[in-house]
Amino acid sequence: MLAFLVPGVACKSPLAEVKTMDRAMVDLEVKVEDHSRSLKRLRAVQPDEPNNAPARAVALESHRTWLETEFQAEAKDRGLVVEHGARLRVELDITSLGEVRAKYILYGIAGGVAWGVGTGLVAHNPALAVGLGVYELVEETAFWVAGSAIFGAYSAPAVVEAAVYDGANPKAAWHASYYILNGRKRMLDLPPEQRSDRSTQVHGSLRVALDKLFKDLEALPGFPHRNGPPRSFGQPAPSAPSAQLAPALP
Repeated sequence: MLAFLVPGVACKSPLAEVKTMDRAMVDLEVKVEDHSRSLKRLRAVQPDEPNNAPARAVALESHRTWLETEFQAEAKDRGLVVEHGARLRVELDITSLGEVRAKYILYGIAGGVAWGVGTGLVAHNPALAVGLGVYELVEETAFWVAGSAIFGAYSAPAVVEAAVYDGANPKAAWHASYYILNGRKRMLDLPPEQRSDRSTQVHGSLRVALDKLFKDLEALPGFPHRNGPPRSFGQPAPSAPSAQLAPALP
């Protein structure tokens, strides 16, 4: 028996209300937003390889596919069937990967400028408001642009939005956001050359997000747990998800 939140209850564990299902089966949709500005933040690049939108799109799609395959393998370990058309649908949306999104940089800059202008207005001093606003614009721009570049180079940030839908109800029954700085703890058993590979670093962050997702879902009464020890990071997942597909739903 599989249990999930009543539609409309948007909270994480502990779970207050649940609605049961009689089959351990979910539908799955994994998406990725086209947000990347730098190919080298997604995978290793050649010295003369251009940083263009088509190449970034291919890299993002490969990471989306990797996350989808990992979810299916984890589900199989738990006896959870991934079936298109199942009543319960899990949606995963990768909204940031390998770097800080431009919108977050703009939010940070705007917040600093608003503080400076607001301080001047509170003091009833227009000149001070303009001066502080300009100062904050310069300072915050330098801080956020340089800081995000350094952060992206030495970390592998990822943001994954997860939601569960029950039937045709357009409102999510459950939603969570996972903000991951890096997946270094997941890569400790890998050789140094693999740990330094950018794609592996990105996968490590996505795997941490997936671990957190399944930990949250386990709080739902009846959600199946893993059968046996977890696979080591880097161990190939089954390439053919058809092994875990159930007959088509009526």
